[in-house]
Amino acid sequence: MNEARDEIFCCDSLKEVVAGLPAPAAPTVYRADNGVLMMVVGLVQTEEGLGYLDQAIMHCPFCGTKLQDAKAIAEKVSH
Repeated sequence: MNEARDEIFCCDSLKEVVAGLPAPAAPTVYRADNGVLMMVVGLVQTEEGLGYLDQAIMHCPFCGTKLQDAKAIAEKVSH
């Protein structure tokens, strides 16, 4: 995932996860079109194809750095 090189990450572990996972797992951590940093936390095979369960990342799962907060996410999400 080449975009990972352009992002600024809080730690090398997060950068490696974003950049180094093979398909179909890649990307498990990604920035959505609305700018929210997301993580795929589940996959399910359906009749329509592979389905994903995503969760916004508030803190880095590796070093604990705060990456975004609920208010910032709410401002980016359109309803």
